[in-house]
Amino acid sequence: MTARKKSFPRVPEVEYDAPPATPQPRSVADLLKQDFPILDWIVPDVIPDGCHLLVAAPKIGKSLLSLMLAIACAQGGEAFGSIKVSARPVLLMDLESGDRRLAKRLNDFGITTVPSTFQFHTDPGTALAVMREFMENHKGQSPLVILDTLSEVMGPKPRDLAPMLHEKRTLQPIQRLCADDPGASVLIVHHNRKDKTGDSVDSSSGTHGLTGAVDGIFVLERPDRQKPEANLIRNSRDIEDAVFGMTLKGVVWTFDGRSAGKARLAAEERAVRERLERQGKLGHKALELLKEHGPLTPAEMYELCNGEVKLQSVRNALARLAGRDLASKDPAGRYSAVYTPELGEFVELGNSANSGKQGVKARRVGARHKPSSAQKAGKRRE
Repeated sequence: MTARKKSFPRVPEVEYDAPPATPQPRSVADLLKQDFPILDWIVPDVIPDGCHLLVAAPKIGKSLLSLMLAIACAQGGEAFGSIKVSARPVLLMDLESGDRRLAKRLNDFGITTVPSTFQFHTDPGTALAVMREFMENHKGQSPLVILDTLSEVMGPKPRDLAPMLHEKRTLQPIQRLCADDPGASVLIVHHNRKDKTGDSVDSSSGTHGLTGAVDGIFVLERPDRQKPEANLIRNSRDIEDAVFGMTLKGVVWTFDGRSAGKARLAAEERAVRERLERQGKLGHKALELLKEHGPLTPAEMYELCNGEVKLQSVRNALARLAGRDLASKDPAGRYSAVYTPELGEFVELGNSANSGKQGVKARRVGARHKPSSAQKAGKRRE
């Protein structure tokens, strides 16, 4: 009797997918041959197309600026009081205001008729979905979305996610909407950080995940809320950085000089003037401190200033005083007041261009002052 062979079920052949091809680097020569869309502008020579942050402190006029820009772009009017812009579809997402406040602001601008492509939205919960649909409906028409403010759509951060990644993931879908439609733009209004670093890029509240995910950052800087003067600081990936001088007239932000070029010159002149004023104030304060506590080294005076100024600024102020014979420096590096003038008897301590004349004037003023006890003692020894 022949033994029956055991039969086993046939194992089906497994088809394996080919391993994915290893990504290869691309040729720089091919890159140089590519044609890219020409960079266009929301506001010529000021704000290019793309995804940008508009950063400012609360209640200094950033919402007025963004509303003014939305109106100008929707109507094809003038931005910043004088710069002609092209008409385009505009979606104003005023997420911190209701219908009543937005209507009042539009009335303040004297707006009575607008094109149908000028739309608004005020519900934070559906903001991103509405933005996406608006951009799709107006693809190829250079749509502009103004999102005011970013914090309304940020959402809570997951516990296991780093703050930088959370902010970056919030902005990436918005950035992608701009990248998928050349000419489309989003201006995102955001609050600044409370502690000032002196760097406009770092002025944005949050981490570098925000500033690194956008094409540009615009900082509205208004040093004195009681004064109408301000600067609009531009930091961009695609064009040169710039500072534009601005003035708030009623509810309208206008460029100083009524052009982008003249506004840049106005900002430079204002910066020089403010620097001279700061140097002059520091010079007066340095003389007061030398009178009360001298002789002092720059480091000792810096401590007395309680961190209000930088150490290098103190060094520069003392060097200017010594150069004008208002202070003397001993071999140990300590400064003493040569005399103690009353504040206001000489002007512009910060202006090095007139140091000679000011030094002469200061010496004349000093001659009318009563000599110090050390000077009297020196005369007695003579």
